[in-house]
Amino acid sequence: MCCSAPCKILHDFFHEPINLYGTDVHIPKSPFHINVRTPFNPSSVLATGPGLLYGIVGKVSLFEVDCSAAGNAPLNINVEDDNHELVPVRVTETRPNCYDVSFIPQRPLPHHVNVLWNNFNIKGSPFKVNVIQRPEKDINLGGEGKIRVYYSTTTSSEKIRHNCRFLQTLMERKKVHLREDFEPWIPIDIGMDREERNRIFEKAGVRKTPMLFIDDQYVGDYDDVVELDECGELDRLLSYCALKYRNLQTIEEARKADELLKMQGSSS
Repeated sequence: MCCSAPCKILHDFFHEPINLYGTDVHIPKSPFHINVRTPFNPSSVLATGPGLLYGIVGKVSLFEVDCSAAGNAPLNINVEDDNHELVPVRVTETRPNCYDVSFIPQRPLPHHVNVLWNNFNIKGSPFKVNVIQRPEKDINLGGEGKIRVYYSTTTSSEKIRHNCRFLQTLMERKKVHLREDFEPWIPIDIGMDREERNRIFEKAGVRKTPMLFIDDQYVGDYDDVVELDECGELDRLLSYCALKYRNLQTIEEARKADELLKMQGSSS
């Protein structure tokens, strides 16, 4: 635009027209209307994971936040319980604008997770998280954040042998065997003492092999796994296990702190 007379530009950010004046007279076609796009979009931020649904006192709660389609803006996350006590939060960027988030509930109270993108709540925020007391008996097989299959090498059942092969095919189709959080199949009858084997059976509540465990939780035998795969639940469990595996260091730090707290409590 070239103008020999004094010129002023007025932009009303609420109504979006741009008015161009030359000596206080509209130039031809003024005011001009333009489309103004917000550089960030909180509705495009996606937060997922069990840490937004439930938690256990003293255990790490995890969820993911994907802001990759929401533009550029600061991410703010805070967690507080029903007594308005703030809970420390750890946020780790795993790839551009994608984050792993963890916190450790300390009281068996509902917790509220606020996820804000440029100070605007994303869809679903604040999330209400139900936190329960830790179960008195919690068998730990050491498989947190890992995928394990226990199987029998000495079974005489043709069905069980077939189920092992079918489960292996299913897992390979999903490329589970290539993942860092996958452990080689574990024989439950050779090289394992009876006490450890009984702990596995007790944790699972059954003695039927093959047995799939994800994140140290029994998922099921082959038939159960097929049903979970058909409804999409298996993929969700595998995805969460990957999140857990990425945060094993955080989980281990929390476990050590929890053990220290127990020792201090028992000595006082």
